[in-house]
Amino acid sequence: MDLALRPMSTSQVLDRTFHLYRNNFVLFAGIAVITPALKLITLLIQLKIFGPLSIPQTPEAMTPQFMQALIVRGLITTLVGSVVYLVGTALASSATAYAVSMVHLGKQTTIADSYRKVKPIFGRILGLLLAISVFTFGPLLLSYALFLVLAFSMAFLARGSASQGAALAVVAIAGIVGLLLFMGAIVWIFIALCRYALSVPACTLENLPAMQSIKRSKFLTLGAKGGIFGIIFLTGLMTVVLTYVLQMPALMASSAFIVSSKTHFSILATIWIYIADFLGGAIAGPIATIALALVYYDQRVRKEAFDLQLMMQAVGQAPPAPPAAAASSIS
Repeated sequence: MDLALRPMSTSQVLDRTFHLYRNNFVLFAGIAVITPALKLITLLIQLKIFGPLSIPQTPEAMTPQFMQALIVRGLITTLVGSVVYLVGTALASSATAYAVSMVHLGKQTTIADSYRKVKPIFGRILGLLLAISVFTFGPLLLSYALFLVLAFSMAFLARGSASQGAALAVVAIAGIVGLLLFMGAIVWIFIALCRYALSVPACTLENLPAMQSIKRSKFLTLGAKGGIFGIIFLTGLMTVVLTYVLQMPALMASSAFIVSSKTHFSILATIWIYIADFLGGAIAGPIATIALALVYYDQRVRKEAFDLQLMMQAVGQAPPAPPAAAASSIS
């Protein structure tokens, strides 16, 4: 409770994150397991339908039929995986934010209670994540589409030019424009991830509509995006490293299949990779969500004197309204 009543540095947020996670491992891991579990089930179903990945040994094996099947499999995997990720994340991130709010403020909760509290707002959280995905990755997709249109248009115009130098200049301009658009979209992704990082805690804990939660996150993250980026980067790196370490034996076995005369990954190696991904997501997945929920409280303390609001509530006085409009918190 003491850390909840004063501002925290980035290192203190991370220290508090690991403290809460270590002392409530079953709670947070139990909540977070739903996303990697849904992903694992989906991958196993796809493995049953499509079989293990085939690896052509010669260029002649790269037939149009093989490439078509590979593209279809990739599209199905991406589409189904995106839907599963959004549904699982909507449930787990909201329930984790609620659980953090309870244990961080010295209260008790359970996995079932956390999911029960966020069940009524599941649709809202799902819509919120969809909106954030569009705002974050939409410019990248748009820049890619514009680049393709520009490239084809310039290539068509260059065909009518008698000068080879002019055609090369047109291609060079298209390449530069495409590169600038791509780089700008990548930079925006990092900015947007930090800008909207507190939307789910705001929606969950203040019962706000989706768009109001995004506006709330933009307000709370002002001046704190550097620390939020560091938290997202470090916790994401931990997840990747842990998952890779767990997958390493299966990856080594798969590499042996690649350099051998066999053309398919081992089913056991593939399942091992899937299970390692599940374990990595279940164990390391909650860390980022816990940390961002703590950043949410930290920013409210800094910008809205949330510590004074809690003290006034404890003595039975009505706290003043915060600067940004917010509905009453879930309790």
